[in-house]
Amino acid sequence: MASYDTLDNITLSGSKTTYNLTKGNFAFEPISANNIICSINGKVQSGNFSVIGSTIAFTDTSFSSSDKMDYILHVRTVR
Repeated sequence: MASYDTLDNITLSGSKTTYNLTKGNFAFEPISANNIICSINGKVQSGNFSVIGSTIAFTDTSFSSSDKMDYILHVRTVR
């Protein structure tokens, strides 16, 4: 069985590729990038980001201020 943490949304910008991950405005460090599910403009993202500590870094630098992060989920496995 899996459980999820819903992280705070981030505001995307064409001039940034790295963003802080937070939950309730506090830094959040996921288990790994493989435990993150996020959606931008209605498309689930996969393979185009890495996570170091509480920072997510996207390899796609073509975001604009009109792009919208729909959600960021952290998946935890519960036994």
